[in-house]
Amino acid sequence: MIGLGTWTWVGLAGVGALLCVGVGAFIIRSRRRKLAAPRDVVVVHHFFGRGLVVPSKSPFPMKLETFLRMTKTPYMNDHSGRMSTKGKTPWIEYNDTQVTDSQFCIEFIKKKMDIDLNRSLSEQQKSIARAFLKLIEENFYWTMCIEMFCNEDNIPLLKTQAPLKGPGFWLYYWFVKRAIKNATWGHGIGRHSVDEVWSIAQGDIEALSHFLGNKRYFMGDEPSEIDCSLFGMLSLLLVSMQGTRYEAFTKQHYPNLLTYFQRMKSAYWADWDTLITSSESFKNDHGKVYFAENVVKK
Repeated sequence: MIGLGTWTWVGLAGVGALLCVGVGAFIIRSRRRKLAAPRDVVVVHHFFGRGLVVPSKSPFPMKLETFLRMTKTPYMNDHSGRMSTKGKTPWIEYNDTQVTDSQFCIEFIKKKMDIDLNRSLSEQQKSIARAFLKLIEENFYWTMCIEMFCNEDNIPLLKTQAPLKGPGFWLYYWFVKRAIKNATWGHGIGRHSVDEVWSIAQGDIEALSHFLGNKRYFMGDEPSEIDCSLFGMLSLLLVSMQGTRYEAFTKQHYPNLLTYFQRMKSAYWADWDTLITSSESFKNDHGKVYFAENVVKK
C-alpha cells in the first residue's frame, strides 16, 4: 500500500475507524426503505449517487440514463444506496421486476416498452455496433481503470474525486487498486504494464474516432444504442479524467470525439450542471420522475 510504511499505529487506528464508519453508512443506506414509485416508471438505482464532475461516477449508469433520456422513457433515480441482489450497480426496478446490469436493463426496457433505437440499422450495421460496444465496455473501459488506479501520476486527481479524504484515501485507493488488478488479471489486460495498456487504449481511441468521422451520431444521422455506451465512456475520459494523458491525447489528435460528446451532452443532458455535486446549481433529483407525461394511463 502506498505510504503505509510512514503511518503510525494511531494513524492506522484512525483509518480503521473511518472504514467502520464507511461500511456502517453503506449498510444503513442499503437497508433504507424502498422508494415509493408510481406504476410503469423505471426506477434507476445508483449506489453512490451523483458525481462531483459528472452525473454518475461510473459510465454504466450514464449509459443507462442516457438511453432512458434518448427514448423519453418515464424514470426516476433512487440514490438511497440500495444494492441489487447480485451486488451490482446500476440496476432497475419496474413495477415488481428487478433487473441488474446496464445492458440487461436496456434489453428489458426495449422489450417492455417496444423500443428499438437500432431500427434504422442494417443487420451488418448492428453487427458493427455490437463489436464496438464490446470494444468500449470490455476493453477500453479497463484501460481507463488501470490508468486511473495503477498509474501513480494520477493520484492527485483521484484525491480530488475520492469519497474518503486524508488517511482514509489511501485505504480506499489500496482496496480499489487491488480489486482492479485482480479483475484485469483475469481479463488478461492487467498482465501488461501501464504503458503497454496505454498503447492499447490509443488504438481504441483511434478506432472510435476514425469510425465516427464526421457523422452526427456513431452509426449515422440518427442516434442508436451504441451512442449511449460511447457517451457514458467519453464522460469518464473527457471529464472525470481531465488532466490525464488520455484526455490530452484525445483532444489533441481526435477532436471529433470531443465535438461528439458535446453534441450528445447538449441533446440529452441540458441539465448536466444541476446534476453534479460540485456545481452551485446542484439539485438532488432523488425521487424526481422524468418524462412523467409519457406514463401510459390505464
